[in-house]
Amino acid sequence: MVRFFAALILAGFAAESQAQVPSSSPTSSAVPQTSPSSASRFELLRKAFDQLSLEQQERILQNFHRWQDLSQDEKEVLRQRERVQRQKLDASLNEAYQKSGLQLNDEQRAQFHKRYLQERRRLEEQLAHDIQEKRQAGNAAIIEMLKKEFSNPKSPVSAAAAAH
Repeated sequence: MVRFFAALILAGFAAESQAQVPSSSPTSSAVPQTSPSSASRFELLRKAFDQLSLEQQERILQNFHRWQDLSQDEKEVLRQRERVQRQKLDASLNEAYQKSGLQLNDEQRAQFHKRYLQERRRLEEQLAHDIQEKRQAGNAAIIEMLKKEFSNPKSPVSAAAAAH
């Protein structure tokens, strides 16, 4: 969900930029007239967007258009879901820090949080991959079982009668 909103915001800035800039060359007019911090943040987002593959950019734009098509109620439900996920992640992060027993300064603690989130993301991706592999293997086994069952020359009615 975080990626969805990040992609959404990035796509919004990209769409805004494309609407404001007639040429593809970056100029000072490519940046919306906002405060310096917003302008620099926009430039960072724009550069990040430009670094993405065309497929990733397209996915971001699709997500942005999907977001635009949502009703206010649907948007609020997604925002609430994101808040709940963020709270759960923060609780998990704090629990991990407490269980570690470490006493770190603010900079070290920020680094601990960053590394925890990196490793947690890696773990979640690995688990999702493992589950997908097991699902595919299970599906293949089911298909083979059904293939044998239905390729049997006996008719299903006679097989059912023979079972009784």
